[in-house]
Amino acid sequence: MNKKPDLVVWSEENGYDANLKSYPTNLGSPSFDLPNVGLIKTESAKKMIDVFEQEKREIIGKIKKLHQEYSDSIMLWESKISFDPIVGHSYYLYNFNGVNTLSLISPEQWNKEDSFIGEFVLNSDKKWIRK
Repeated sequence: MNKKPDLVVWSEENGYDANLKSYPTNLGSPSFDLPNVGLIKTESAKKMIDVFEQEKREIIGKIKKLHQEYSDSIMLWESKISFDPIVGHSYYLYNFNGVNTLSLISPEQWNKEDSFIGEFVLNSDKKWIRK
């Protein structure tokens, strides 16, 4: 078989098959447009940035929560405690004359709302969690 020139669209199975191709095969063929790759990259980059921003917000939220738990735990462990706290029970923190005091009595039972700081629960990791 004779070799055809490069500009001739020929295959062994179909013969001259330029009309079967999904792309233009000569200068007279209708043109086709390539997809806007830059736009696709830009949209993908925006989506990626959105994902990272969401993850950043979640991490910042976790850090703030961890810092609050740490601050609360330090404050409670440094307060005056006259009993042995039990994991899972609620306790009440008051400030009496500049001294933080942990109590078993709620402010409603004791009428000490003006000195009340907050209600806390001791978890199994020995961290105090604000209710």
